[in-house]
Amino acid sequence: MVKMDQVRMNSLEQEKNALQKENQLLKSIIDHMHESVFCINEASEIILYNCETEKIEGMKREDVLGKKEDAVYPDYSWSRDVTKKILSTGRPLIEQPYRYKLPNGRTADIIFSTFPFYDQGQLAAIYTIARNLNQINDFITITMEMQKKLLREENNHQDRARYLLEDIIGDSESIQRTVFLARKVAGHDSPVLIVGETGTGKELFAHGIHNASCFSKGPFVPVNCAAIPDTLLESVLFGTVKGAFTGASDIPGLFEQAEGGTIFLDEINSMPLLLQAKLLRVLQDKVIRRIGSKGEIPVNCRIISATNMDPLDAVREPAIRWDLFYRLATVTMRIPPLRERKEDMKILTWHFIKKFNTKFGLFINIISEDLIYLFERYDWPGNIRELENIVESAMNVVEPDEKTLRLHHLPEYFQGRLLKSPSNFPSLAGKGTLRAMLMEFEKKLIEDTLQKNKGNITKTAEELGMLRQNLHYRMKRFGIQLKKIS
Repeated sequence: MVKMDQVRMNSLEQEKNALQKENQLLKSIIDHMHESVFCINEASEIILYNCETEKIEGMKREDVLGKKEDAVYPDYSWSRDVTKKILSTGRPLIEQPYRYKLPNGRTADIIFSTFPFYDQGQLAAIYTIARNLNQINDFITITMEMQKKLLREENNHQDRARYLLEDIIGDSESIQRTVFLARKVAGHDSPVLIVGETGTGKELFAHGIHNASCFSKGPFVPVNCAAIPDTLLESVLFGTVKGAFTGASDIPGLFEQAEGGTIFLDEINSMPLLLQAKLLRVLQDKVIRRIGSKGEIPVNCRIISATNMDPLDAVREPAIRWDLFYRLATVTMRIPPLRERKEDMKILTWHFIKKFNTKFGLFINIISEDLIYLFERYDWPGNIRELENIVESAMNVVEPDEKTLRLHHLPEYFQGRLLKSPSNFPSLAGKGTLRAMLMEFEKKLIEDTLQKNKGNITKTAEELGMLRQNLHYRMKRFGIQLKKIS
């Protein structure tokens, strides 16, 4: 019996030691947080006061622990504005700005969240987590410096293709057919010419083809032929030797840097015709000659090129030499513009919403029907790049508590463009102001949705993302009568 009692006592001692160790660990973690943590028990006595709170308020924890909250903060403002609200409502206060005076004459500016803690159904404590407003700018500066550092590191690894063919979004037949073709041609080393309007994702396909090919372990070197001055493009592509011209040194060109990998010549139609002749020789003989050099250097890399012009128009102008065209276009892939794949509109919009939800800390999880209706009927001359830009712009003005992306979030100039688009809503032509067009559109959308739901108010309100009473109000405002809805 004595032995069993001793075992039980040893077990209890071990549990006590483990709890003490865990308690010390939690206290250490709380003390090393950048946020202020402050807690009172059910008797309004201060039981937790971490290091960051000491820094903000200029008081020592040994001077406040165990004391009543009202004794430490004699002006009673915190007790009145925060503690009593928690006691009366039982609900937390989240992300609230607050300024309060301290006994030492200091003023503290914070953003706080305060929570009630219940034990067996009874309020046992109230704790606050706060950030010092004066330190937030410092945190922003540090964060931006870290982002710059990561960006520099990323730029140092830009010879790697970032995207896969699996990253290409869309369920439409046209985009799926294009992805299927890209997978097939990736397995060979034939040159590929990608044709597509600006913003359709030509470079994304080039990345994907490279990563699906036998050249994937080598570098991926993108070159925008339109962005490099004609006088520099030759030296950038083929390299230079020391003494070729004033200030020249031994520098390998991009073809050499792409050895064993892929070089992507974007906007090939912007390359000077004289330089195209030299590029033709690279394709034929697989050798390059640096500017100022007498020797030839063999190269082994795949060439993928892209143009935003119809290739036959480019040859007729001529923006591309006909003999180079036939070398580059062994395989030609056309990327469909967004207006030809409207069935992908919703999935693409959702992709960008999720991207900017993460980036901006938002929680949009619904797209209003009228917005998708307009998106699907707009021609999108800037294609996917334009769609991404518009979604990002809209997400910048969304409020933190909003869940639905709506037409009014879009830039005003773009709202007008959507509503004036002939393919969108022909009857709006000549309606005048943007406000008048929006009202006309809203009336038409409600009538069409009521018609679709055979006058069912509940279904119509649900589909339009509004309350029944709001729908009734709008119907009355626009003079919409159910008896006229068949």
